[in-house]
Amino acid sequence: MYKKILVAVDGSKASEKALHWAKEAHDTLPDVQITFLYAHQPLAASVVAAYAPVGFRFDYDVNSDDGVLPDITPASRAVEQFPHQERVAHLTKLGVPSESILKEAEAGNYDLLVLGAEGHGVVESVLLGSVSAKVLHYAKLPVLIVR
Repeated sequence: MYKKILVAVDGSKASEKALHWAKEAHDTLPDVQITFLYAHQPLAASVVAAYAPVGFRFDYDVNSDDGVLPDITPASRAVEQFPHQERVAHLTKLGVPSESILKEAEAGNYDLLVLGAEGHGVVESVLLGSVSAKVLHYAKLPVLIVR
């Protein structure tokens, strides 16, 4: 069964459903380690991502004014909701969400990647593409899309 799970959250209603799933997994699987990931995308990267083809990977200057990581994130708030916090952790990554999620999933050797069906509103989804669709397409591990 799964021992190490990465759950991507962004504070949307869809990611709240992924958080709910993680709570159930945490209660059901006593040996599971859950890491919540929030990918913070600077405005400049949003503009580039809007016009980049699917699968296009890029890096950008994290020292820009817009490249400051927030202290409190949906991932840090998620951890606070668990009674056994020794089995949960949180990360915040700077970058395009789909790319950040995929990089962490691979680097962290997770058994399962969980995320909500949609994180953006309608207009942003058209411009940026669906994060869940990109992650599902390129992930090298099992992916659970929670609706």
